[in-house]
Amino acid sequence: MTTQALSPWLRLLSAAERFDRGPYFISVRRGLALSLPLIMVGALALLLRNPPTAGMRHALLNAFGTRLDVFCDSVLAGTIGIGALVALFGFAEVLTKLHNQRAGHRVVNPTVAAVVVVSCFFTLIAPDANAPLMASLSLGQGLFGALLVASLGGSLFLKLCGIRRLRIPSHHLSNDLLVGDVLSVMPAGMLTILTFAVLKVAMAWAGWPQLMAAFGTHLEAPYSEVSNSLLFGLAYETAAQVLWLFGIHGPNALFAVHQHILEPAAQANAAAVASGGYPPFMFTDNFFAVFARMGGSGGTLSLILALLMSRRTLRGRKMAFVVMLPALFNVNEPLLFGLPLVLNPVYAIPFLLTPVVQILIAYAATVADLMPKTGYSSVAWTTPALFSGYAATGSVSGAVVQLIALAAGAAIYLPFVRMADVLSARRSQDVLASLLQIAESPEVSVKGRRCLDLPGDEGRMAVALASDLEGAIKKEGQIFLEFQPQVDCTTGRVFGAEALLRWQHPVLGRVAPPIIVALADDIDQIDQLGLRILSLACQQRAAWRDVLPDDFVVAVNLSPRQLLDYAFHRNVLDILHREGLSPTQLELEITESTMLLPDINAIGNLKQLREAGVKVALDDFGMGHTSLHYLRELPLDTVKIDRSLADVSAGSINEHIVRSIASLSRTLNLSTVVEGVETEQQLKRLSALGCDRFQGYFFSRPLAPSVCQQFVLDANLRPLAYAL
Repeated sequence: MTTQALSPWLRLLSAAERFDRGPYFISVRRGLALSLPLIMVGALALLLRNPPTAGMRHALLNAFGTRLDVFCDSVLAGTIGIGALVALFGFAEVLTKLHNQRAGHRVVNPTVAAVVVVSCFFTLIAPDANAPLMASLSLGQGLFGALLVASLGGSLFLKLCGIRRLRIPSHHLSNDLLVGDVLSVMPAGMLTILTFAVLKVAMAWAGWPQLMAAFGTHLEAPYSEVSNSLLFGLAYETAAQVLWLFGIHGPNALFAVHQHILEPAAQANAAAVASGGYPPFMFTDNFFAVFARMGGSGGTLSLILALLMSRRTLRGRKMAFVVMLPALFNVNEPLLFGLPLVLNPVYAIPFLLTPVVQILIAYAATVADLMPKTGYSSVAWTTPALFSGYAATGSVSGAVVQLIALAAGAAIYLPFVRMADVLSARRSQDVLASLLQIAESPEVSVKGRRCLDLPGDEGRMAVALASDLEGAIKKEGQIFLEFQPQVDCTTGRVFGAEALLRWQHPVLGRVAPPIIVALADDIDQIDQLGLRILSLACQQRAAWRDVLPDDFVVAVNLSPRQLLDYAFHRNVLDILHREGLSPTQLELEITESTMLLPDINAIGNLKQLREAGVKVALDDFGMGHTSLHYLRELPLDTVKIDRSLADVSAGSINEHIVRSIASLSRTLNLSTVVEGVETEQQLKRLSALGCDRFQGYFFSRPLAPSVCQQFVLDANLRPLAYAL
């Protein structure tokens, strides 16, 4: 595809990304996700309350009696029935957290903000005493109002919290931090709630309830003139979809159309079929339910097919399978509010377009006499696709048309699913990059954890990754090693390789090693991770036994905590014995910047391992007081000069430091390895300073085991290639 052809797609992707990353849409997405457990339970209750066939309904009533309806109604009231309230609370809390993360904004307690917004909702939206309260709390009828109030009320409250004159100094009012948070923003909260009370009075004075009632009464007027025409069908379904896109139950909001047009048309069709005639009307409730709402509003069964076809990640496939069961029975609340589709700029176009295209397909098939009109049977709205097509038309052609419409819908959704994948991957990589910076920094939380106590997206990703890492350590496949060759330029031979940790996450791809180590440390799995790395490295060295020279050494990094275990040296020797390796074929690297000294267990482990023949290297070596102290205290074989010193321009401080380290190492009979060598110029200058062993991208990047093996064999066949 040419750049010119890609340009509109890239512009659409960029626009979708800007909307998708906006605080409002992030808050909507996470607020609705908070209600997902309720939605899933409510979806199952809906299926039990409205089974696809009368026979199933009769069997359930025979088995459980009317108690089943009481049970289902109770579950629906406690799940989908309060979904709008849950989304409202979640939206306000997330919006406040995002506000707190922005530089220069006053930190506001998210729970306090959510409480204020809930009060605003009941002040403005809650009905009069004679009207049913639960309707305003449900996902179907109350969601749009809830999100609107949450957006306006939350924004107003946060704005008022930023006004210094409206803040009450709380440090002298209470020793309880939460009480202090509440008191400090109390004027802002009171003003926000009073504003919505005034708005409610203004709406009543302007006659807003009467206007809405009149709108509902005359809603069918625009359609009455074009009833039973294609224009009517497209206009009705588009209107319903637009309402659903904003969280309003479309068919319920357009009930007047159902009452005055669709229901009479369905009765006329049924009467015509009963008398042996042909159904006169094209558009009935059955037509829309059977051909435009397969899987639920928006033709979401097509979306699930697109998800299964496109999603290359395990999480995407799991999402599709989780929502498939209710969607097969046309219950799509898990997708509407869990993915979500509501107020989702990425899926707005296919959500509106797919039902329209499916109506056109069914209309064309009917006009061409390829399929009868609906009316041959009353079809429950939970009847699965293909079965419903046959039942509604009395013909197999109805099921065939459904199949074609499903395929067309999947084709429409597919590019947008891929767009969502790209946006999700970009968001994840941005968060991973931020998490990497934090993992590499020395700062830790009060609890001593580097990543798990972080706020915002980084904290959420850290928690999710930590859970995944715990499983990855225990099973095969995700945790593996790559090896970076180490070259002796006096002989030109590859004398060893450093084993480097890798984690191929099933969703996020490669996770940087500093993140892995920081997370393992946070969840007290660093010892298990270290032993797993050591075991994998020894297994690979054993696999190279008859291929690479006997003196080829594999170097493995240790964490300080591993050395604090008094039994660590025995664990290492057990692994070497199990793999049939000589201790001299293993080198353990201690990171100079994190080594814990003095410690009896650490020194004892190192001494016993070195006495057994295992080599010990000091990694990231500099010339500070701590580094020199380690040279005196530790039983060492090798000093690895830190990559920050590899740039040794003439007359630089690095040049003097490296020359001193090389000279000191020769005096102490220690080998030196310089890390991070990337250019030939660096290699020549470092060699002139007395260094002869190197590791870095100039020679090779980290390699897969088989590639590393071939690299070593090739290099050792032509040893003069690196000799200086």
